[in-house]
Amino acid sequence: MNQTYYTILTQKGVALLDNATSQGLQLKITQMAVGDGNGNITTPDATQTELVNEVRRAAIDKLFVDNENPCQIIVEQVIPETDGGWFIHEIGLFDDKDNLIAVGNYPATYKPNCLEDNSRTQVIRMEIIVDNTEAIELKNETIEVFATRKYIEPRADATQTTATQKYVNDTITAKITAHEKSTNHPNATTRAKGFVQLNSAINSNLETQAATPLAVKKVYDGAVKRAGDTMTGQLTLSNKGLKINNSNKDSMTLMTSSDRYSHVFYDAKTNTSKSKLDYDSTKNIWEFKNVNDVTINDKSVLKAGDYGIGSAEGGAPLSNANDILLTGFYGTDTFNRPGLPDLEYDNHYSTLAVYGSGSQWGGHVEQLYVPTSKGPRIFSRSVYHLKDKKKWIESITEGNVDRFVPPVGVPLPWPKSKPPVGYLECNGANIDAEKYPKLAYAYWDRKLPDLRNWDNSRNKDRPDSKNITFMYIVKAE
Repeated sequence: MNQTYYTILTQKGVALLDNATSQGLQLKITQMAVGDGNGNITTPDATQTELVNEVRRAAIDKLFVDNENPCQIIVEQVIPETDGGWFIHEIGLFDDKDNLIAVGNYPATYKPNCLEDNSRTQVIRMEIIVDNTEAIELKNETIEVFATRKYIEPRADATQTTATQKYVNDTITAKITAHEKSTNHPNATTRAKGFVQLNSAINSNLETQAATPLAVKKVYDGAVKRAGDTMTGQLTLSNKGLKINNSNKDSMTLMTSSDRYSHVFYDAKTNTSKSKLDYDSTKNIWEFKNVNDVTINDKSVLKAGDYGIGSAEGGAPLSNANDILLTGFYGTDTFNRPGLPDLEYDNHYSTLAVYGSGSQWGGHVEQLYVPTSKGPRIFSRSVYHLKDKKKWIESITEGNVDRFVPPVGVPLPWPKSKPPVGYLECNGANIDAEKYPKLAYAYWDRKLPDLRNWDNSRNKDRPDSKNITFMYIVKAE
């Protein structure tokens, strides 16, 4: 259907008409309803059982067959001046059991009420085509109503001051039809003149409606109008963010995307943009990015060299540990880092922690260097006044104890109740020569020395054995 405004029978209406025709009955159409379509011109749908947004329903005033078209029924309703304050975009007919029989759309028409300056009575007309008009009850009662002369055509008897409802309705319809023909202008667009519908929304993107003074006032009251004005209320960022320009053409933009909020810095010299600070609401974390230092109350709290600051290759790499005296955490990410060449740890994955009060003017720091290869091993040293650098000292751990002990078979004191992995207690036990050939070679009798705090001359516990807190062990090879 190419018509813009039209009326159709609903599926329920078709079924009821067919039933009335087959049984020789009449369908009673008793009410007409109008709606605003939620602010839009509707498209009639035969499956509808109600209007999109009904604003008024009342008894019909006129129901008759068109003289020029016997298959067309015309239905009219008068909306008094007391009702209104809404747009009419849709109309519908209901039977005496509240079934929606026919539905149509309607040219956008504003119906004012008596509280508005331009209040008026309005007649709504609806035309529907049916196969059998006899199946519809045509109820035309003549009702006497009082009316002023503006509703009555001139007559010979000028003293008559009453008119039937039919006459009033016919006269109003004729006047409105004539008026509509005289003002039948198209809707206005951005390229052509015409009627314009008003709209008080301040967030609308329509180009076919005009802003009311109320909408203009809302925008004016909430806008920053000139330099020095104070903005109040909530600031809402668009998808392009809030941009702050600098005089050197650099800029900082506050942006939101999904569940993230970002501070993005634009460098005009390099024509690049980098995120500096992000907030992830899903993880509830703040993330500093592409920054060399972060200060709180003029005190540096995060800087290049601290754990997690900077990228793996360019942010805080571990160069020669001898030269790094600023407090922080450093790490190598590739074999192309010097590390600690003094101790033959060149081009190895490693980390460095620097603690203390190091600065370029004085103070001292403690350095802790841990290479992950050949170990791990732990080296440390102190640096006083950032000039007096002590030698690196390696700490003894279970992983490197073999680097600090005599050959296989030499007893060693051990301050725990059990020997470490790879060692045996000196308890006089037999030596498995096949399992420990080096240890068996060191002891010709194939027995471990018995050094369990015994008095060898008296063959019993020494009086001070309870005060001895170590045991003797040998390397098991």
